[in-house]
Amino acid sequence: MNKPLHLTRRQLLQRSGLASAMVALPSPVWANSQPVLKIPPLVDVGRGRPVRIDLRPAQTQFNAGKLVDVWGVNGQYLTPTVRVRSQDFVKLTYLNNLPQAISMNIQGLLTPSEMLGSSHRKLEPKASWSPIVSVNQSACTCWYHADTLLNSAFQVYRGLAGLWIIEDAESKKTNLPNQYGVNDIPLILQDQQINKEGKQVLDPNQPQFFGSRLFVNGQESPYLKVQAGWIRLRIVNASLSRAYELRLDNGQPLQLIATGLGMFEKPIAQPMVTLAPSERVEVLVKVEEDTSVSLITGEPRSLLDKAKLLFSDGNELVDNVILTLQPQGLAAVFTQMPETVPFKLEDFQMNVVNERKFNLRPLDYLINQQRFDPKRIDFSVRKGSVERWYLTSNSDIGFTLQGAKFVIETRNRQRLQNKYLAWKDTVWLPKDQEVTLLVKFEHEASNALPFNFGVSDLMLRDRGAMGQFTVEP
Repeated sequence: MNKPLHLTRRQLLQRSGLASAMVALPSPVWANSQPVLKIPPLVDVGRGRPVRIDLRPAQTQFNAGKLVDVWGVNGQYLTPTVRVRSQDFVKLTYLNNLPQAISMNIQGLLTPSEMLGSSHRKLEPKASWSPIVSVNQSACTCWYHADTLLNSAFQVYRGLAGLWIIEDAESKKTNLPNQYGVNDIPLILQDQQINKEGKQVLDPNQPQFFGSRLFVNGQESPYLKVQAGWIRLRIVNASLSRAYELRLDNGQPLQLIATGLGMFEKPIAQPMVTLAPSERVEVLVKVEEDTSVSLITGEPRSLLDKAKLLFSDGNELVDNVILTLQPQGLAAVFTQMPETVPFKLEDFQMNVVNERKFNLRPLDYLINQQRFDPKRIDFSVRKGSVERWYLTSNSDIGFTLQGAKFVIETRNRQRLQNKYLAWKDTVWLPKDQEVTLLVKFEHEASNALPFNFGVSDLMLRDRGAMGQFTVEP
């Protein structure tokens, strides 16, 4: 809820003048001020090809004309998109050329913790680590990011976040858009607070972080020219605390085709898609000839709505436009509704061997009345087992786990329809509503390198709203 601002007379006059100017400007002026969406570089990995992830300082501009220091990979702000194929192996090399120790995680990659890494595998400055990662899972969209104990929020905020795409033989047979950066578009969402010098601001003492400006692949409210037809958007919420309510500004539904870990049986028409921190989704958007369409978060806004936001200091974004798609040229080949991978109901028929309850009090940094202890393993499971988890939270929050996957069985004690069955690793928990998961553990994690679970809000995780588990042979 927005709070009233206490403004001086001078500040009031300045903001009133700016608001009047905003309302008076014609909408084409605003459209022309949008930057072109930057597409992260693609590292397309063949069998055994080495991938170098050089964590180092970089520079970018959040405010035009003001170049500032940030972090990134291989000399660029944020990280490149890594694309691999199922049944391949990847020779990874992480190099830490940053001034802090870093732990990295590939969220959504299902592999033993010795290959994936762990919050406990720290990469000291000037050190490197070279795991060989085997990829054996269905097509999905993962993301890789800093996962350092007590410091992951700051490091992700500085720029250590990007997409990791897995393809498989089945997904290649579909007619889904798959030209990276052309009709298959990666979107990294991060809200930021930027000061007058154009630098990122983050108060480490606040329990959560909500920036006033939304950046997509490092740019604010960008546009992209595309051919008319179906466009595939791969979206990751790399924000520290903010969840997004994704929708189209023209009222048309988003066609939801995949979570971060798997595809749905068929595209699902959704008027709005909630995206928790760390969550990924894939959606299809129909772009008509001669008509632009914008992906937004929250409700559509008029210029008057934007002007009103100048007089509030709540958690609202100044601009809620994520990306505007502008048609150009002839219609693309993807004019018919694309299809997803054939649905296999038997994949979700599981024998539950154990049940657990998790009560979250995120703003108290507690799960089942306990705060995180890096020396404590909260529980152990057997490889190949399936458990039923009952989740409740006393505030709206995202929940995630590493190294395993789940399907949502019930929400508020209502069983989900089969069309919503798909593997996930992150879920949004509405306040005081029980969510039941069926969790499958297929990969090992040792006491030295456990998997973690807990809230997906990185600020709250750094304060203790998380836990650890091992997976035994």
